Amino acid sequence: MGAVKGILFDFNGTLFFDSDLHIEAFLECFRRYSLPPQDREYIVKNIFGRTNAAIFREHYCPDATDAQAAEFEHLKEGLYMDMCRARASRLSLVSGVPEMLDYLSERGIPFCIATGSPLENVEFYFEHLGLGKWFTLDNIVYCDGSFAGKPAPDIYRLAAQRLGLDASECAVFEDGTSGILAARAAGAASVIAVWENGLPCPLTEQAHADAVYHSFEDWKQILTSLGI
Repeated sequence: MGAVKGILFDFNGTLFFDSDLHIEAFLECFRRYSLPPQDREYIVKNIFGRTNAAIFREHYCPDATDAQAAEFEHLKEGLYMDMCRARASRLSLVSGVPEMLDYLSERGIPFCIATGSPLENVEFYFEHLGLGKWFTLDNIVYCDGSFAGKPAPDIYRLAAQRLGLDASECAVFEDGTSGILAARAAGAASVIAVWENGLPCPLTEQAHADAVYHSFEDWKQILTSLGI
């Protein structure tokens, strides 16, 4: 492992445990598009981390126009955010994350979010999760259609560039196969898997993580393991 100078975080399912809400939203989309439902494990391993346009074309409508893909995204993310609002007590970062971000900020260790979510979702998180304490849109790379989504390496290369670093100088925290493959392809120094206890394991045989955690309660130990 090379020297870690910065940290790149996936967001959904990593810093914010919302995977069950995304699963529920996807299942409802399958129902509305009159497609056979998929089980939770399939969604976690094969859909999570991908852009909505890629998901729609690969699992719903291969010949979809951009407008049709955008309509799907609006439906799915609208369902998801309605579910978040209906479960307001869930709207908090994973235990240990605020303290970890404070620590990194105080010590001048750069970090960035690299998420497959669209801007609408990111703005929702700023409003409801207080991301503005640690982030601006300048250190969040989100899906805007200008680069290939995970498992392509683009998002993690762009996120590292936002920090003035190469991906080989960054550790990546991810909760899914597509994200881990993206981080590996980008040449990340270390790739750590984080997902909520009780969910199906999101990793396929292709996705190798250097370590696996189910919370950030031991964030000091996690950072120490990275030499931070």
